[in-house]
Amino acid sequence: MQMRKKNNNRHIRRNNYNKEKKPYLVKLLLLGGFLCIIISMFNISNYIFAIENFEITGNESISSEEISNLIQGYIGLNLLEIKPSNIEKTVKDTFPIKKVEVSYKLPNTLILRVKEREALAALNYSKGFVLIDSEGYVVKIISKLESYSLPIVTGFDIKKAEIAKKPTFEKNSDCFQTLLETIKSIEVVNMELSEINLSLDINNEPNFYLYTLDGYQVFLGKFDSKKIAILPALLEDIREKGIGRGLLDISHDTPVFKPFN
Repeated sequence: MQMRKKNNNRHIRRNNYNKEKKPYLVKLLLLGGFLCIIISMFNISNYIFAIENFEITGNESISSEEISNLIQGYIGLNLLEIKPSNIEKTVKDTFPIKKVEVSYKLPNTLILRVKEREALAALNYSKGFVLIDSEGYVVKIISKLESYSLPIVTGFDIKKAEIAKKPTFEKNSDCFQTLLETIKSIEVVNMELSEINLSLDINNEPNFYLYTLDGYQVFLGKFDSKKIAILPALLEDIREKGIGRGLLDISHDTPVFKPFN
């Protein structure tokens, strides 16, 4: 009698265990199926949206082929998973490009809209010239300046220059930012200039002389955007009066013109 009771108890416990085990197995199977679906969708997504083409717009002097070759490593990657900031940094660190907008066109095309840096001045370097933009980045390194209508900046000795980077200098490096501010301010007369010369006063403060293509010399003194703003009107007035070439000094409150003769 006692043996039968023990067997019954054992049978009841086994049934209870099986009942508890079934829901667990069902949940485990459902979870496994769900994970399989997610993995399959992920693999399908990687296949469907794998990058196959590049579409590059806005470039002028830099070819689309050059930019495409630089980012070839993105071919085959999921279009929806790339980080635009990484592509932007790669392109801007390699080419003189100021702005990069990254987007995509489903299912397989990565789009880059770029804005190239514009050369505004030239500096002597080695046996040629370095062309820089308004932010000081090197746009080009060339041997001759014949095909460019840019003012030459004198008074700086460049130690090293690389495309898409700012040059380093043997001396007067602390004056470079002031030069850039000057270049930005005189952009309205930039095409009229042949030279921008840096000279240091007795206090080692930067002073700038401008030389126009038609023979006028302008002494800016220290950088002052307000004085530079009136420079085009002053030059036009002097030319209209026909009083000859000379030095226009705008370093003080009142502009002074001194003819060379």
